[in-house]
Amino acid sequence: MKYRYFRFTMLQLISWIVIFILPYLNIIFEPERINTVHPAFLLTPFLPILFLLLVFYGNIFFVAPSFIHNRPVIYFVFLAVGLALFLFYNAAILNYLSEITRNTAPKTQVDRRWEIFPRIIFPGILYILTVLVSNISFLLDERRIEKEEKQIMNIEKIATELVMLKNQISPHFLFNTLNNIRWMVRKNMENTEEVVLKLSEILRYILYEVGEVKVPISQEIEHLKNYIQLQSLRLPVPGVIEFNVQPSVGTQKIEPLLFIHFVENAFKYGIDAKNPPEIVFELDTAGNQLIFNARNRILSPDNKLESSGIGLSNIKRRLELLYANKHVLETEVKDGYYLVKLIITLDEN
Repeated sequence: MKYRYFRFTMLQLISWIVIFILPYLNIIFEPERINTVHPAFLLTPFLPILFLLLVFYGNIFFVAPSFIHNRPVIYFVFLAVGLALFLFYNAAILNYLSEITRNTAPKTQVDRRWEIFPRIIFPGILYILTVLVSNISFLLDERRIEKEEKQIMNIEKIATELVMLKNQISPHFLFNTLNNIRWMVRKNMENTEEVVLKLSEILRYILYEVGEVKVPISQEIEHLKNYIQLQSLRLPVPGVIEFNVQPSVGTQKIEPLLFIHFVENAFKYGIDAKNPPEIVFELDTAGNQLIFNARNRILSPDNKLESSGIGLSNIKRRLELLYANKHVLETEVKDGYYLVKLIITLDEN
């Protein structure tokens, strides 16, 4: 955006330099003529262009912003006054040049009918073109500023929404985990202290390591391992709990806390007090795509899998904001298993 604005400014600057040089092309290509031209004829082309330059930027920075939208009548009054001043200004210059010509050149009969062109028509056209181009520049710049402001507002809105969504994750997760610890304390389980330590590691990651920027995949993997270990410690019946990370998963960075909901859900619906659980997670890559798979046997069929509260809607919204058109999320129930597949297209860098 800044580059385009700079390019537009440079285009204006070059255009004005060319306009100022045009009246002096004959002298540039025939420098010996400078000795035969009266000094006044060298200065006078510069003065009308300078007047138009002041009109151009005066309109952009003062007249148009103040009146073009709110007070159009006053705006046209300003333009009419400017035109009258320019015609008067131009006529004064022509009169001065005529006096010099009359004193230095032989007297000739002048057809007054042709004076209307250099005194009114030509300067009037130049003035109108200057104002027209000035208005186009002003309106384009105004549109650019409005577009930038809308983009900034959208970014701020998205950032605020992401903060709110991220803040919802910790209380939601903490509420469920504390319930688990309360259950373990009631059962007088020996590994309750280990569960509390795992919880402290998880909370440290959420509170101190997760910020406004992306995190290395390795940190997210460690966070998931801590959560899986925490949940595995309180299993009422031993079973299959696996988290497979393929060697192809490298050092890319991702947005944090994208997978924890699915891991939490797998334990929520995949364990009960009688049957051995079967919960498997896998993290793999294919090109610049990160692939997360979760599979758990449904041992709590009375629960409604599709209405998992704030978690599922939260993660869907975060994916829409953070990886718009760069993710695929599929969930299904098949043969007594709940399956999740999340594919995220990562940036090349």
